[in-house]
Amino acid sequence: MDRRGLLATAACALLARPAAARSPLEELLGVYVGTARVEDGEGRLVEERDLDFTIELFRRTGFRLRTISVSLVDGRRDVPGVARREGEVVFVPARGRPYFVEFRDPSLFRPREELQPMAGDPVRWAVVDGEGLHTYAFVLLEDGRFELQEAHRAPIAEGLALRFLRNLDGVVVRRVIGRAVRVR
Repeated sequence: MDRRGLLATAACALLARPAAARSPLEELLGVYVGTARVEDGEGRLVEERDLDFTIELFRRTGFRLRTISVSLVDGRRDVPGVARREGEVVFVPARGRPYFVEFRDPSLFRPREELQPMAGDPVRWAVVDGEGLHTYAFVLLEDGRFELQEAHRAPIAEGLALRFLRNLDGVVVRRVIGRAVRVR
């Protein structure tokens, strides 16, 4: 085969090769909006919420999770009593481990603050697998009890199925179930 034929064969092989498979994290990246039902530990409706959140890459190997939660009043968000909460957390791969840990960005303008779990600072980590994104926050409370918050975001045809659990000393005291669609 001459040089021109060899180049043509190589070009065809490159074009025919499938694109690299996306990682489970890359499949979850995007902007989502949705709704959720908040229940107490017995399954009784406490409130309804509108949810907005973004999952985006952070420094190529980590990710940033931004959330906005709006507690509705009688199904509305344009009346007194509505509460809006925002949150943001950044996760980076844990060294030598198959999960992510919270990244606290050091600022040039303030001293570095060490995490103090025994003083009530939350310990946060995340797992990304074939079933979705799972984030956790563990807090030791002042009275010696503990709280574990779990958030599970699982891909479905329309976007993500959402399940959040708040455990107090191992007992579920709050459950949030919802769905979100990808808007970007």
